[in-house]
Amino acid sequence: MGSLEQALRTSRTSKTARAITSSTARTVRLGTASMVTQPDGPFVNLARLNIEKYASDPNLNRQLFEYVFYQEGDMKVAHQIAATATKTAEFNNWYWKNALGKCYFRLGMMKEAEQQFTSSLKNFQVVETFAYLAKIFTRLDQPIKAISKYLDGLTAFPNDITLLVGLARIQERIGRIDDSIETYKTILKKEPNNVEATACIGTHYFYNDNPEVALKFYRRILQMGVYSAEIYMNIGLCCFYCLQMDMSIGCIEKAHKMADDDNSADIWYNTGHIAMAIGDLVMAIRCFKLAIAADSEHAESLCNLGGLRLREGKPDEAKTLFLSAAAKGPHLFEPSYNLALMYYQSGQFSESRKYVEKALYLFPTHASSLALHKNIKNLYEMI
Repeated sequence: MGSLEQALRTSRTSKTARAITSSTARTVRLGTASMVTQPDGPFVNLARLNIEKYASDPNLNRQLFEYVFYQEGDMKVAHQIAATATKTAEFNNWYWKNALGKCYFRLGMMKEAEQQFTSSLKNFQVVETFAYLAKIFTRLDQPIKAISKYLDGLTAFPNDITLLVGLARIQERIGRIDDSIETYKTILKKEPNNVEATACIGTHYFYNDNPEVALKFYRRILQMGVYSAEIYMNIGLCCFYCLQMDMSIGCIEKAHKMADDDNSADIWYNTGHIAMAIGDLVMAIRCFKLAIAADSEHAESLCNLGGLRLREGKPDEAKTLFLSAAAKGPHLFEPSYNLALMYYQSGQFSESRKYVEKALYLFPTHASSLALHKNIKNLYEMI
């Protein structure tokens, strides 16, 4: 019997029941060269692939599409395969409509993707279709429609974890925190080992001044076998705010040992916060400097370091750090407020007003910014 490579070299048009032998393997056609795997090349040479032929074969087209879509990531070829297969299936196969929708989604053609997924639902309902429709509306910045699609999917597939997780994310994104937490709790009832739901609920309790409750959820994540620098840092912060200093230091040290280039800046930033809380400002400055060294774009560390420099009586350096933080972190209101306060104290009221208005745009209910803005407004009215 011949080898698999010999079979690939044999004419692909010969579909007989004859066994593959060394004699038949000798007849090599140039057209079969694309099927032979090169040592350092791709598994399939897409540039030489006869797409019309293989996409029309119902025994092969699905596997070929998934290989091209997921492995090679060539959306153009994947779209050609899906379009040809859809025609072969006479536009009645939900799988190929979904395949076309995925290609359009990856290519950024949201309206075309929506049409394909909507048409697919008329043929057959699957969880994937509802999830992709919700993703499309999320990409189009229409969260209410995205929630509607998730709810439609949950009506057809009650308590499906994929749909519940997507729904919770959208609810959290638009500020419906209570609804999001309830959805995450529902997820944990159906799938107790869901890491994302556990972490989100733990984060919610931590920021609502319940670190001892958050600690239980983060420990649960460790029990499930998930070990990362972020988890240990979160446990360390929870222990610190629960006044469990011995456990806090141990967890923070472990977080630093497990940290990599992607999260090192955040680990040092949180360590600096703990140093500030215990009054060791020298250590806090060092931590924030290390965070900036790990990531020069870390706006939070720049802002905190600016505050400490201002406390040391170095206003020029503090101002430079605040300006850098405001430029690198346009989502942060703290640098703008700090700059507004510095300009107000130095008598530059026009600059102070500009930055305090920017801070209020980012955080409309910030009490200190509101008070500063009121003082500046009163000064202008007096003039």
